[in-house]
Amino acid sequence: MKKIGYVIPVFPTLSETFVGVEMRSMEALGHAVQPYAFSPGQHYQPADSELKQRCRYLSSAPAYPLDGIWNLHRCHRFIHQQQGFGYLSLLRQGLQLANLAKQDNCEHLHAHFAWHSAATAIVAAKLLNIPVSFVGHGADIYATPQDVASKLMAVNFACAVTKEMQNELQSATNRPVLHIPCGIDATQYPALHADWRPQKDFLFIGRLVEKKGLDTLFDALAQLPPDTTLDIVGDGPLLADLKQQADQLGIREQIQFHGRKEAHWYRQHANDYRALVAPFTVAANGDKDTGPLVIKEAMALGLPVITSDLPGCNEILEQRYGIQVPMDDADALARAMAAHRQQPLAELTTLRHKAFNRVMEHFTALTLAKQLSAQVEAL
Repeated sequence: MKKIGYVIPVFPTLSETFVGVEMRSMEALGHAVQPYAFSPGQHYQPADSELKQRCRYLSSAPAYPLDGIWNLHRCHRFIHQQQGFGYLSLLRQGLQLANLAKQDNCEHLHAHFAWHSAATAIVAAKLLNIPVSFVGHGADIYATPQDVASKLMAVNFACAVTKEMQNELQSATNRPVLHIPCGIDATQYPALHADWRPQKDFLFIGRLVEKKGLDTLFDALAQLPPDTTLDIVGDGPLLADLKQQADQLGIREQIQFHGRKEAHWYRQHANDYRALVAPFTVAANGDKDTGPLVIKEAMALGLPVITSDLPGCNEILEQRYGIQVPMDDADALARAMAAHRQQPLAELTTLRHKAFNRVMEHFTALTLAKQLSAQVEAL
């Protein structure tokens, strides 16, 4: 099977576990995988340690590897089309990646995020005359897109993590756009505990940024009885603002900020809570979550989900496998949280098992990797 070079902006990083999960799944199917990145992350999951050791950073290539310059005609037009990058800068990085990928005998380059990682992978692949693809995720498509149309026309195929994104990208190209959501590693999620007796109310996990809808969550919490608790796991630029909002609303004593945690913390503590609350929204710049992995992980852990009607959430839950309320509606969220808090645990058993079966049938990384592998092998 083909050896695949994965091209990632930053690797490994704590909040992008789906990249390592996908690479390990492709290896399980028989592909050799070589990660490439522009820079290393400061914090990452222990599961990515082995891939980190193998990862090659572009800085390890010669500064100006000119051995591939004779193939410039293959990528000149594409580089010229890029408005977000300088011609010589993009060419240099493409030459560096091509130099490394040639040494490693890569037969396909696959980039995550439609930013400079995709642009560089396309240039390198054209220099080497091998196939190339990329995955669109969220901010790279909706918030800060960079020459996406030209990238779509330059790759052999693209991947979208939601059906909504797939339809949008496919309308801009005649190249195939596959719907391949981010998946979970099923081996990390055993059968559900029958004896589920949560001692805490609600859990939020994620980056503390606008698109997570935490301001709506705090407004909802302020409407609930004062003994309602919320634990927040994650870090981000809004931490100070959120603490201030909690003080102003008089709910600071109900909230515990845990900071960032590794993936095993979620698996270890999920059964302590009655529900995951994730009131996703669309940020002012258009950024939004797409097929949030935290919801799939909750379903696999038997943790009921309360979230918004964001399209990516709709595709996972289908209004049947969790509780959904309108985006930015604090009153509706408060009502849902209050009702869930009073619901007998026995009545939630059916929902837990339905959600578990749903995620294990449709959103495991190995199942989804088979689609990617088939497309790579077909080229």
